[in-house]
Amino acid sequence: MKMTEADVVWVPDREWNRDAPNRGAVRVERHGSHWQRTEGDRWMPATSLGAMGEIKIKDDRTKQLLAMFMLFNTLVVRDGISVANAHAAFIAIDEYRKTISPDAPGGDDDDD
Repeated sequence: MKMTEADVVWVPDREWNRDAPNRGAVRVERHGSHWQRTEGDRWMPATSLGAMGEIKIKDDRTKQLLAMFMLFNTLVVRDGISVANAHAAFIAIDEYRKTISPDAPGGDDDDD
C-alpha cells in the first residue's frame, strides 16, 4: 500500500507498558479500514511527523519519506520494537520497499 494510505500500529516494549499483551508487536493497516485497537497500543499515520506535524508534508514526497523513516526510528529507539519486527511490518508500505537497499530482505530487487 502507499505510505499515504498506511497507519502504523504498535505496542511499545517498555517497562511502563509491561502489562500490555503483544508487547513489541507492530503492524501496518490501511487507513480507514476500521482496524481494531489493542490494549497498550499506539498508532500513527505512516507519514505523520508527530510532534513535528506542523511541517507541511502533504504534497512533498521527500518529507513524507522522511516522516516514515522517523516513525520507524521512533518505534525502534524510543519504544523498544525490534528492528526485525518493524522492518517486517513496514515491508507492507510500497515506498519503504522501494527506498531500502534492493538486496535487503523484502526490498524491491529488479532481478526478481
